[in-house]
Amino acid sequence: MTASRSEPARQLRPMHPPFTHFPIAAYVLAAAFDIISLAGGSGHKWSAQLWHAGTFVLVAGLGVCLLTMLTGFWDLIRFPEHRQETIKAIAVHVCVQAAVFMIGAGDVAWRLTERNQPSTPPGILVLTVAAAVLVCVGGHVGGTLVFKYGTGVARSALAGTAELAAGPAPSHGHAAPARHRSQSS
Repeated sequence: MTASRSEPARQLRPMHPPFTHFPIAAYVLAAAFDIISLAGGSGHKWSAQLWHAGTFVLVAGLGVCLLTMLTGFWDLIRFPEHRQETIKAIAVHVCVQAAVFMIGAGDVAWRLTERNQPSTPPGILVLTVAAAVLVCVGGHVGGTLVFKYGTGVARSALAGTAELAAGPAPSHGHAAPARHRSQSS
């Protein structure tokens, strides 16, 4: 059966966004577990349990992070960008998230050498909190790519906006960024 001319062509969808949430949550949860563990100190059994929980969450987050990075690079190849501001934002996003992954990998390596601690060691806490803060910064930049620049967003997704009708058609199937204007009386 052939598709009629009135049916829209099937559009490629980015693979990267569905994978981004778990690594962000893992880094933030590991930092929260480590902060609480260190605050509890070595006098509480739950401090050691939170220290180990932070390690498990971080290891799982790093595993999904690899998949997230691979799908991000795949989408970068499939949805090439040519606008200067978008290319800069992509470069910042990639660099920050690569740094987060490297900090996380170093964090896990250090954790494995200190696995019998009664609570989170302060040095490891510094790494974990740094990774959590940076992953949020990188996530913000990634959100800016989608919501400000329309990177990887199908043109039909914004077809009802006045800005799309008024502005020039974006190249490579990307949507023009949606700009919200305040209405004053």
